[in-house]
Amino acid sequence: MAQVLAVPGDVRHGFSYIGQFNHDFGRITGIAATIKGNILLCDYVKKNLILVDHLGIVLRKLDVDSEPYDLAITSQNIGYITQPNSRTILQIDPDRMMILFKVTCNELSTTVFCVSAVPNTGRNLSGNVSCFLGVKIHGFSYGVPVNHDQICITDVPKNDRKIGSCVVRFHTVNEHSCLSCIGGQNYITFNETWGYPIKTCNIATMDTPTDICSDDYGHIYVSGQGSNNIHRLTDAMEKMRKIFYREQDYKVLDIPLDSHHGIKEPVALCFNQDYSKLYIVNEWGKSVLIFDVI
Repeated sequence: MAQVLAVPGDVRHGFSYIGQFNHDFGRITGIAATIKGNILLCDYVKKNLILVDHLGIVLRKLDVDSEPYDLAITSQNIGYITQPNSRTILQIDPDRMMILFKVTCNELSTTVFCVSAVPNTGRNLSGNVSCFLGVKIHGFSYGVPVNHDQICITDVPKNDRKIGSCVVRFHTVNEHSCLSCIGGQNYITFNETWGYPIKTCNIATMDTPTDICSDDYGHIYVSGQGSNNIHRLTDAMEKMRKIFYREQDYKVLDIPLDSHHGIKEPVALCFNQDYSKLYIVNEWGKSVLIFDVI
């Protein structure tokens, strides 16, 4: 596979292919990095969590009681796993693979489907919101904050943190805004204040976005499952927004990875904690690609 270099003069990363791994996965749907540099995976079909090292060697497996769909690991190294089919959330110590807490929603019309960690909230548990849970009520999605490490998914509409409808994944840019992938569509949405208006970000070269993450420069990466590529976006209006308080407008910088680099039906992606590696769940959840960040 070809090495992908950063464009001269621009503050952005390049990528160098390291390898891939496949441990007879059923279907990997979620991926996140731990503080120790390990990678945690959700195998939806086999109902287990898999902890691998930075090169994909299996360290531990943990069977769970339902299909794990999405996960996030906070700056405090606490993991949150969503199990939408059983309407449950697991809180775990990811490097020790120990379940710390489990929450079940008893409302049949409500489920927790995805989760996103808020970046840069510090190592110590504090009053900061460490992550947001994506909760669906009658098909509409809300971002529910995890504060002081407490999980509460009751009275969700009163929190008024609306994400939108038909959301399959979302990524918190900060405590007040998020980007979302919409099921069956070829665009992502931006929500600046956890409410309306929800702005549409059309990407002509992308088909079926499935996951979103960000690097240490603040660039946004979006996986295109149908287009077999990874897009890199930048907030072109950030400087103007700081001056005039205008809305953000995410623009495509480039397509750093595509089918020529082995990208095929990507499902999810993440950087490790020090942003030295990029991991991409590939082939509709059957393998994981590893790239060095250069």
